[in-house]
Amino acid sequence: MKQDAFIQRLRQALGSLPKRDVDEIAADYREYIGDALSAGRAEEDVIAALGDPEKLARELKAQANFRQWEERRSFGNLMRVVGSIAGLGLLHLILLVPFLLYMLVLTTGYVFFGALTVAGLVTLVAFGSHYVFGTPVPGVLPFGGGAAQVGAAGAAGTADGKGAAAGKDAQGGKIAKDSKSASAAAADALNDAKELRVDGERYVLDLHDGSRVSIVTRKGVIDARKQDGKLSVDATGDGARALLATGSDGTFNIARADVIALDLKSASGDQMTVANTGASMPGVNVPGIAGGNVQMTPDGRGGMNLSVTNGENAVSIVGGRITVDNGKQHVSVAAPTGFALGGIAFGYGLAMLPIGIVGLLVCIWLTRVTWRALVRYVRRRIDAVSAKLERERVG
Repeated sequence: MKQDAFIQRLRQALGSLPKRDVDEIAADYREYIGDALSAGRAEEDVIAALGDPEKLARELKAQANFRQWEERRSFGNLMRVVGSIAGLGLLHLILLVPFLLYMLVLTTGYVFFGALTVAGLVTLVAFGSHYVFGTPVPGVLPFGGGAAQVGAAGAAGTADGKGAAAGKDAQGGKIAKDSKSASAAAADALNDAKELRVDGERYVLDLHDGSRVSIVTRKGVIDARKQDGKLSVDATGDGARALLATGSDGTFNIARADVIALDLKSASGDQMTVANTGASMPGVNVPGIAGGNVQMTPDGRGGMNLSVTNGENAVSIVGGRITVDNGKQHVSVAAPTGFALGGIAFGYGLAMLPIGIVGLLVCIWLTRVTWRALVRYVRRRIDAVSAKLERERVG
């Protein structure tokens, strides 16, 4: 092979390098060949000693890529050097396959553990804000006092033909006084009744004409009724009458703690019963509404049990179990014992966050170890290539 043909093939094989580097390498080899010819060596022997121009170009490209990586150390430049070394022989190419598989696993680890970390953070923020600040949890229905409040409000409004408006007010939270307290939520469910409402720790009654209320207190029984615009109050037991306080607007009130049971009957025939079961919140029973019955009772653990019946149809929420029965079919759905749906999600979020963080830290450590090992391997291979080229030039 002649000098010009060798240089031409070398230029073509070095086509991926910048033109300035290609010109510099070509000039260097022309000078080397010229010096050898001046020393009396045959041109064919000099070209044959240099070897295959394509293989020589691969070695030169590996050197050039390594110099580029030393000038600007980045993962992309390092992988370019690794690719150049892999092109030097079959053995290097075979060694590249497990390395690429390892990099794929490492990348998958970054994606997986990164997703776990983000999901854990989002879950903790969403549910943590609910538990700490009382804000609603996205996508989770509020069972307990709040749900009982809406059911009672919507049902009570049906009695006087204003159920839709009452239901909207209840769902909009307009009757809620203290959303942070299950006791207040249960008591606020009474506010939709026109003649009975809760004001702080007291029941306030504004009886309509023809209505009657019977109150069983710790000191006796109080019976009050309103007839022809006049309010009459009868009390049995020492000190029972003194428990009542009269308001300036014609209403009267009594402390909730003094009430054992309260039974209100309106002139239209509607009836509401409130019972102090000894828990921190009252039980509420609203019979005779649209032919059905709504009952709310405390479960003794700070929550509420709700049941709605109308003939053979019944819906109840008791102890984390929802039961629907229409007389022919019975469906019951129970949450896992001891866990609410929000609590389960919060627990998963609490578990995902540390797992994701630990996984990311392990991936970062593996990346550092891989980087150092890869740099050492690349340096050894480039040193071997440089030594080989130097020996060929000297020879």
